[in-house]
Amino acid sequence: MEPTADAKPTNPNPPSTGQTAEAAKSLSGIPATWPGGFGVYKYSKQAVQLNLGTVVLLWIIYIAVDGGFNLILKQSGSLLGLLVGSLMTAALTLTFLAGIRGQRLEIGEALSKALPFWLKMIGLTLLVTITVIISLLLLIIPFFFVFPRLTLSYYYLVDKQMGVMDAYKASWDATQGHVGKVYGIVGATILMVLLMVTIIGIPFSIYFLIMYSAATAVLYEFINKAKPAVAPAPTAPAQ
Repeated sequence: MEPTADAKPTNPNPPSTGQTAEAAKSLSGIPATWPGGFGVYKYSKQAVQLNLGTVVLLWIIYIAVDGGFNLILKQSGSLLGLLVGSLMTAALTLTFLAGIRGQRLEIGEALSKALPFWLKMIGLTLLVTITVIISLLLLIIPFFFVFPRLTLSYYYLVDKQMGVMDAYKASWDATQGHVGKVYGIVGATILMVLLMVTIIGIPFSIYFLIMYSAATAVLYEFINKAKPAVAPAPTAPAQ
């Protein structure tokens, strides 16, 4: 008997139980193997494009407010810039993670979700800044070992809802063996900034930097996805 026109083909590879479309999208946002500093661009772009309006508005607010405070209020402006910048950092972190996981996040929602992390983000920003300054004062060389180990601390603070010290330590532990990946992202970012040396290169540089701004979030997801599952502790044999 021939199949009727209304018959639908059976999916030979049905999704596993409990797998949602959202989860499937998140898997496509993470490379199976690390593609290098430039190779991660397409994954970052994919995440940013999903929430492009939110990302751009948050960056505009951050740059305008921080620059305005520093220009008008001088020294006191730096303190206000820290307060606003910490909130924007938390909101951007949430937005990047949402994009990687295939979720849309409007700017109002991003800011409201960032508010509970505001004070902790201020504390973490100060802790990371002090650590980096101390490492620079120690003849600069320690800076190159310290800086990449702390780059994921903001993601642990927001995503895992950790305290300041826990997020600091989690980033230090997670980036062990991944320092080269961090510097690959830094190197690609520097080359994108260098496009600004010519007037015609400025719009290209801004575009690439915006699309690349979720690269560290991709690294965060990549490292956590690659972590081996922790085996349960063996139970004592019954007496």
